[in-house]
Amino acid sequence: MKKLVLAAALALFAATPVLAQGPMGGIGLRSGSEFITATGVDPSPTLGVRHWVNSQFGVDLGIGFNQVKLEPGPRTFTGFVFDIGLPISLKAASDKVNFILRPGFQWGTVEDKDEEFVPASTVKFTSMSVSGELEVEWMVADKLSVSASHGIAWHKLEDDGTPKSTVTSFSTVGNNFTSLGFHVYLW
Repeated sequence: MKKLVLAAALALFAATPVLAQGPMGGIGLRSGSEFITATGVDPSPTLGVRHWVNSQFGVDLGIGFNQVKLEPGPRTFTGFVFDIGLPISLKAASDKVNFILRPGFQWGTVEDKDEEFVPASTVKFTSMSVSGELEVEWMVADKLSVSASHGIAWHKLEDDGTPKSTVTSFSTVGNNFTSLGFHVYLW
């Protein structure tokens, strides 16, 4: 599945000159799902790219990493998350404001390693989210945007412990002021 998503994203980027009339892309951040924080570690996407293939369709890719070591213990949490979204421009409210529909998918993992025991106790949590959001992107300057979004998401968090635990939820997202994003368009 991951290879298929990556191959599709790379093919889309490679086809951009054929598909697009004036593509635009750059680096940025877009707050992702916080559901995996139930493990105590937040590897939210902190490094990302948004590429507009044309004026109507784009691709968001984001990754995040976090490692936390608690002492005395010693206990280590290591988390990774991958996020992909497909922003679709529904309406340009002005030359500086864009109203966007953004379906998205996020996958993450957190490993909880407790070395207090011999052998060390390790529990791995896996999280998956599917979301649909309405986003407003405001071009603060020619190549800098700030965005905010609200929507709905389905989340699943599962561990590999004994016994195995699974938590699923369906909820609204983007419910606080910190759920903002920005992009600096470099190309």
